[in-house]
Amino acid sequence: MKMLGVMALVLSAGVAQAQSGKIAVVDTAEVFQKMPQRQVVANQLQKEFENRVKEVQKLEADGRTFVEKQQKDMAFMNDQQKADAQKKLNEMQGAYVQKRRSLEEDQARREHEERQKMLARIKTAIDEITKAQGLELVIERGAAIYVSPSLDITEQVISKVSK
Repeated sequence: MKMLGVMALVLSAGVAQAQSGKIAVVDTAEVFQKMPQRQVVANQLQKEFENRVKEVQKLEADGRTFVEKQQKDMAFMNDQQKADAQKKLNEMQGAYVQKRRSLEEDQARREHEERQKMLARIKTAIDEITKAQGLELVIERGAAIYVSPSLDITEQVISKVSK
């Protein structure tokens, strides 16, 4: 009986302590999706890589055109011409693969850089709200099974990062 009494006392003390602290949740994925800067950054990155994307698309189209032409002319080509055509095709494919890989790596790197900047902005907004409201703990929304809507600061964060 004494053990049950001690356990009840410890549990009630823990609950009382949790109630005295201010807790909130935030859905950072939702904040990120609703940030107006997200579309601005996407447009900026699209413009930044526009010429390189066109260049890669042109290489791809040139390769397709070359293959189609070679297929039509194959019956009329001697062995040396076929070997030269295959060599040229291999060179075109190599250039295409290299440029495409380089483009994809650069795009991924820049997207990551911009994402990190936006996430830092979200973190700053959360920190400011936490200090202003005297919160002691902010949890990611996905980490909680149930949260009272009154504890959710997601809209406040969206408002703050949208300014």
